[in-house]
Amino acid sequence: MIGKATRLARLFRSDGRAVVIALDHGQFKGAMPGLGSMPEIVRRVVDGGADGIILNAGAVESCVPIYAGRCSLIVRVTGASTDANPAFDYHRQILSVEEAVTLGADAVIAMGFLGSAGEAPSLSLMADIAESCRAWGMPLVAEMLVAEPSKFHDVPTIALGARVAFELGADVVKAYGAGEPAFAEIPKSSPLPVLVAGGAQSADPAEMARQVIARGAAGVAFGRTVFGTENPTQVVGSLVKVVHGKGG
Repeated sequence: MIGKATRLARLFRSDGRAVVIALDHGQFKGAMPGLGSMPEIVRRVVDGGADGIILNAGAVESCVPIYAGRCSLIVRVTGASTDANPAFDYHRQILSVEEAVTLGADAVIAMGFLGSAGEAPSLSLMADIAESCRAWGMPLVAEMLVAEPSKFHDVPTIALGARVAFELGADVVKAYGAGEPAFAEIPKSSPLPVLVAGGAQSADPAEMARQVIARGAAGVAFGRTVFGTENPTQVVGSLVKVVHGKGG
């Protein structure tokens, strides 16, 4: 589809890779350190050379002058659950794909859960969103999460999720697993490009990126490992150098 191809080309560079910074945590966790001013953190990551940013719809308008024409926009379309809710997998659709189009999004992102009571409804919703994305020519990023905390970085389960995302009609997978020696099994399980979510905030983002790129990832989608640092611009710059093969 022309619309999807055009939008994906704005997100992924000619090398097929992308550095995406997730700045959507406020809907789940509130005003976290580093996210107090959305225009400020967006400016800092865009100045670092990020290829894309993930935002909730409410943050888009105030940040348009900063990222427009410089960085792709990925809008979250599922959520409706916070850290105050003990049901980690309780997510619902919070934005239509049509509305994401009006916001100027280059892609939308939805959450899928594995191994819990929320699995079936979240995967069913993922399929519905994928259908809407086909109608609107909008790429879908499937963020596949293992619901059981003890298996959050379990490579076989994450690989299953990556394959499921492909089968349900997603275009890109966002998944954990950075730092896992067996990570290469995740990209092998699905033909979709895999953007790797960050690990522990204490880890070196550039080193994590270097490892996952060597193991077949198409890029990174880091959040707290970027906005939680003293110099997000510098951190993003180091990620761009690693992901796009410019040293670092």
